[in-house]
Amino acid sequence: MRKVSVAAWALLIVEVGLVLVSTFGIISVTYETRSQFAELEQARSQQQLLQEQWGRLLLEESAFSSPSRVERVAREQLKMVLPSMENTQELDLSK
Repeated sequence: MRKVSVAAWALLIVEVGLVLVSTFGIISVTYETRSQFAELEQARSQQQLLQEQWGRLLLEESAFSSPSRVERVAREQLKMVLPSMENTQELDLSK
């Protein structure tokens, strides 16, 4: 039987240690990658919801700001009327 020197055992232990460190590094990077991907997917989902809400708000804004609706609200709720000719005044801004 052949005897293995102390240096060979030390080299073997170092190599096994390096393999273990590499393995744990790979596991750590894989876990971090999956965590970040899950976070990215959650952000994409939230972005989609926000875009849908933005679209609804734009539609609502266009409906509320239509000239016919503004005029109707002015007449019905604010009791506004068009001024008569006696209540209007023309200004000459050229002077």
